[in-house]
Amino acid sequence: MPRPHGSGLAPWRSTSGRFALLSLAICLACVVPILGYVYHEIDRLLLAEFQRPLEYRQGNLLKHFDKGGIAELQTSVASRASRAYQDQTAILLVDREGRKLAGNLVSWPEDMEAPREWTPVRLHREGSREYEEFLVLTTLLPSGDRLLLGGLLDNRASMQGTLLRALFAAFALAIPIGLLGSLLVVREMNRMVTAISGVGDHVAAGDLARRADVDGSGDPVDRLKLSLNAMLDRIETLVEEHRTLTDALAHDLRSPLTHIHIQVAQALDDAPGSDQRARFDVISQELERLLHMLESALEISRAEAGIGRGDFECFDAGEMLRDLCEIYQPAAQAAGVRMTAVYAPGLAIQGNHGLVARALANLIDNALKYGADGREITLEASATSMEVLLSVADRAKGIPAAQHAEAMRKFGRLDRARSKPGSGLGLSLVKAVASLHRGNLVLAENAPGLRATLALPRCTASHNLP
Repeated sequence: MPRPHGSGLAPWRSTSGRFALLSLAICLACVVPILGYVYHEIDRLLLAEFQRPLEYRQGNLLKHFDKGGIAELQTSVASRASRAYQDQTAILLVDREGRKLAGNLVSWPEDMEAPREWTPVRLHREGSREYEEFLVLTTLLPSGDRLLLGGLLDNRASMQGTLLRALFAAFALAIPIGLLGSLLVVREMNRMVTAISGVGDHVAAGDLARRADVDGSGDPVDRLKLSLNAMLDRIETLVEEHRTLTDALAHDLRSPLTHIHIQVAQALDDAPGSDQRARFDVISQELERLLHMLESALEISRAEAGIGRGDFECFDAGEMLRDLCEIYQPAAQAAGVRMTAVYAPGLAIQGNHGLVARALANLIDNALKYGADGREITLEASATSMEVLLSVADRAKGIPAAQHAEAMRKFGRLDRARSKPGSGLGLSLVKAVASLHRGNLVLAENAPGLRATLALPRCTASHNLP
């Protein structure tokens, strides 16, 4: 069965969500300084555009000074001041003591040095009712007099406002674009992870031949897939060697053990004394138990190897439960247990009929062996949209949840089960059959008792019951 995914996890707490938020944060972290740089450069260019005509005017004024000294410069400044409102100019000429000689400013601004490069300053011109922002350049003349020339930055604030609104709009637009880009990156990342995890799902279900597709690009993901495939090749080789060894050992042991069992049975018939017959009887029972263990181990090995999938067919789960209930009814009555089968008609399973029956028989054997104290065993078949759930439930002490994994381990036997005959392979065989069918075995509390549920795939729409 596919591994469960944390669908209930908040999106921003998942790995994909955190990666998307991180990508968006990186995108915005890059956008903010870029927009800040754009704002600074545009503002600098605007100021440069203001400076060009002012520099030209300053050059003309200095030519008048070079030609006729301070007197001609004073005349030129006075002429410029008379039409300053037409070209939005602030102009002032003061002597070395700071007394006004000409211009449209009342006095030299405080803390304004000369010479000084272009600086935005708020000034109050004569005849104006409020302060205005000017881009100002001051010059110290050789005579010690000082000249101030400034241009009105009347549209700088509006330009800055427009520019800021445009930059904020660009920033707001960068958020959905960055988020969309992050989601596309996350989608691509999830696609690659899904391809790898899909291989893991199939391998976990027993398909050791599944491999990840590589594109030969040599990028990190492709190298990861190559490493995964190499690891799976090694695992498949080791598992196959282990399985081959187990099968060979079981086959090689079964024949001599069967011969020994036959010889013991003949000796049991020929034994003259009751003591000797009792001993031969114990030896015979132990040989039967050992042969049963070997047979179970072989069946588990075959199921884990995928042997039996070629015999899959559609069959009725309810009929199987009914037949098993009839078969085990005498044993249940002898143990003083009431056994019932509850099922709905038409529950079709896609699987190997013989292996599923053997798996359910193991569950029933366990229930009779360890759950007979509850005096009630229920065989039940129900269904979901994709699976048929076959359950065997008793009303005895059950198995603690912490020991469920141990109970399904090969040769795993709980302390309270060691006093009874068994090999510890019953639930392992059921689990192997479930894996062969791409299903699952689940042990759960029955309050009281234990409920063992075998979840197997339903027949698809293209299959019908025979």
